This record gives sequence, structure tokens and C-alpha cells, in this order.
Amino acid sequence: MKVYEIYRFLDQLAPFDTAEEFDNCGLLVGDPDQEVTKIGLALDITHAVIRQAVKEGIDLIITHHPVIFHPLKQVQADSTVYQLIRNGISVISAHTNLDKAETGVNAVLAKYYCLQNIASPLCLDDLGRLGNLPAPMPVPEYAALIKKNLGASGVRYYDSGKPVQKVAYISGSGGSMMQQVLSCDIDTFITGDLKHDAFIDAQNLGLNLIEAGHFDSENVVFFSLAEQIEVSTNLSPILLSRENPVKTI
Repeated sequence: MKVYEIYRFLDQLAPFDTAEEFDNCGLLVGDPDQEVTKIGLALDITHAVIRQAVKEGIDLIITHHPVIFHPLKQVQADSTVYQLIRNGISVISAHTNLDKAETGVNAVLAKYYCLQNIASPLCLDDLGRLGNLPAPMPVPEYAALIKKNLGASGVRYYDSGKPVQKVAYISGSGGSMMQQVLSCDIDTFITGDLKHDAFIDAQNLGLNLIEAGHFDSENVVFFSLAEQIEVSTNLSPILLSRENPVKTI
């Protein structure tokens, strides 16, 4: 297959024109006519990811976080973009479009968060989801369940004293949406990473707040994405970001 054929498949799965205006998604590095024999999947492009891709003979890497986000003023030999071009590796980045997709990041997270009756509310701008637990659960117990399901090294939380029942969640850094989700009639909000003041706000608002980890709550999408790619292309993608580079002690 060629790069543009993989792009078309991803565009059907998670249309690139649904990405947020601030985002930078699509074929960001490479040649659309390049032949693809091996596909790699990675949350981020790092030098370690590129080294593994070269070792595996990968022609195309599909990432969640854009390999180019801000305008580049220079491309030097020690940059990831230079190394990708030098090694003939194309990159397609699917970010907020994959967050929104019916089989994307937030859809996949419903299983890991053990939620049912999933909906895409306006209060989360179609990026996040609403759901509920089959039965109420204490916050510490629910946070521990999320940690186990994601295989995370740690999960931070604020317990308002109310059990978890109605949940709003969004992958990535969703702290800025906390005021918005209050209109969704929830008791708990989950996102990937948060600043300290978000936990203070949650305390003042009487809202349960869970930080599931940016890497751990987004990297899981690649397990289902790999299956969908294999069914459609007969290529078996290789997960290049298997372990969170940020360690917790």
C-alpha cells in the first residue's frame, strides 16, 4: 500500500476536517506516494521511537500527538523531523480528530473506565464523553480500578465525599473544561493531566476529580486502532510507545 491509502483509511475512521482549529493533523512528514510495508504506532515521535522504527524497517508512523505542532523555523540534524526525513519515514498524526471519532480515544476509554450509556455532550464540545457506572463506587476504589485497567504507574484524585456514579471524561489535558462539565449534572470528572489549581477548584465545587495520566489514558487507543488497520490493510502495525517514559516512584 501507499501512504495516501493509509491516510484515506484514517480519514474515514477519524475525519481530519473534524480536528480542532488549533490542531495540526494529517500527513505531516513524508511522501503520499511512498510504498508502505510496515506501520508503526506511537503517541509521540521521539528519537527512541525513530530508532526502533528504523530497526523494524517501518516506513510509516501513525501518531496521536502531532510531530509538528508549532511552525518550524529550522530543521537541524538533531531534530526528529530531520531524522524522519533522512530515514525515509512518513508520519501521519491524528490528534483531536481521533479524540472525537466513534472508535477513537474517548470511545475506547469507556471500556477502561467501566462506563455505560455513553454520550457525546455539548458541554465537552464533542471531544469528551459522558457515562455512568453500573453501581456507585467510592472515589479511591474507582481511581484504583482505573489505574489497574490502564496499567498506569499512578492515578491522582480528589474525593469530594460523594460516590462515583455520573462521569464526564476527556482524554489529554482537559482541566480547562471543568467549569463546562458542571452543566452536565455529574459527580466525577476524569482527564489525562491536571495542574494543582484544578484540584483546588474541584474541592471548592464539590466535584470528584481524577487524573488518569496523559500517556496511559491515550496510548491505549492504539490496541484497537491496530486491529482496525490490520483488517483494512492486511498490515500488522507495531506499537512503538509501549512504556510511559515518565516514571513515578
